[in-house]
Amino acid sequence: MSIKKINIGLILILVSSIIYGYALISASVYSHLLIGNQDLGWDRRYGVFGTALKEAGTIPIILSILLGLMGLMIGVKSIKTK
Repeated sequence: MSIKKINIGLILILVSSIIYGYALISASVYSHLLIGNQDLGWDRRYGVFGTALKEAGTIPIILSILLGLMGLMIGVKSIKTK
């Protein structure tokens, strides 16, 4: 039973890292649009990439953090009960 929980935890961590990677890739693509287009502005406090990450990647990054923490908690809990 604990091996299944460890596998579930590892899968959640893997999905979390994939979502995080996609969020970073989409923010980098969007940052090129912010630089090239004069109508779209970027915030000087965050910079170009920070603005793109804030606008395009807030929900995926929050989701990836939650999934990563859940996977870590499930994995640690299953190792402790073993």
